Amino acid sequence: MRVGDELDPKRAEIEQLLRRAHIHQVRGEYTKAKELLQQALELSPEDASVWEVLGDYAKANGDWQAARDAYKRAHELQPQNAHIERKYAEAVLQVTRLQAQYQQWERALEGKSTEDTLTLPRNPGLAFLLSLIMPGVGQLYNGQFVKGGVILGIMIIGFIVLLTAPGGSDFIHNVLAYLINPARMQGSVSGLQLFVAGVMVLTWVYAFIDAPLSAAARNRTL
Repeated sequence: MRVGDELDPKRAEIEQLLRRAHIHQVRGEYTKAKELLQQALELSPEDASVWEVLGDYAKANGDWQAARDAYKRAHELQPQNAHIERKYAEAVLQVTRLQAQYQQWERALEGKSTEDTLTLPRNPGLAFLLSLIMPGVGQLYNGQFVKGGVILGIMIIGFIVLLTAPGGSDFIHNVLAYLINPARMQGSVSGLQLFVAGVMVLTWVYAFIDAPLSAAARNRTL
């Protein structure tokens, strides 16, 4: 309150309206609070503090557009007030974010671009789990269709080669025997089978390491 404000009946009435509006807002009586704030604004439309309180009211109700407009007016009236400037900057940032999210959802619903539909955050843990179970699925979850398709293709082709190559059934048997009881291994393993198996293992390891890292990188970009 400025010097002499205590002697200004209008200022005293404004302060009273602001206090009553705050009480109603705390009680959840938002309609009454807004009415009192409008009365205060009518009494002193050039009062930055009234516009600031209006911005606070709009912010508390999730109306960032109205909050930005109110803080903007308060900042214009008191450009040297760092507190108001900080609130105005916060509201501008929030409105920009909301507008960007709305545009992304709008483009996704309209189906304008496959890339636009993939701008939602991804869960790195889920991406890791998906690629651990089936290499490439985590990349598909992240929206990396080419990479995921290549990884998944390598694994599928590898399984086909292992099963159809001479001694393929013995290879699967030997792998299971090695994991459970090495003494039950039978036959031999060809160089092709070892090469294909090695490629598949490396691809699998790459897939479950890359998936969570790519998900985290996407989230940072967003």
